[in-house]
Amino acid sequence: MNRLITLAFIGLLSGCSNYQFNSNVDKEKFDTYFKPSQVTVYDKKELLDLEYTVLGAVEGSSCQEAAIDLPASEKEARTKARINAADMEANGVVFQSCINFKQDETCVSNVICYGRALKIETPAND
Repeated sequence: MNRLITLAFIGLLSGCSNYQFNSNVDKEKFDTYFKPSQVTVYDKKELLDLEYTVLGAVEGSSCQEAAIDLPASEKEARTKARINAADMEANGVVFQSCINFKQDETCVSNVICYGRALKIETPAND
């Protein structure tokens, strides 16, 4: 009886050995998927207690190109700004403002967020 169960189990395992897994994750752009998580969003008040260097200005935009597309969002614009900050090797960002633009020839709705990319110094452990 135990042999029968063991043989059946081995048969099941070997039947799965040719299984292929397909994903929609682009191998070349894998690191880009996680870039926003490398950059922390700080409030201006939080910066008072931190040592940091301003690396430069960043912006991100969200554009609704057609009426059937999702509306432009501040969340998407801020995420794109965080990706731009990560490209500058920043680990923090503080946003100055987000502006909603009126419809024009390219976007039904458009949001652009502006901020500063920061290199936050991590405190040394004593």
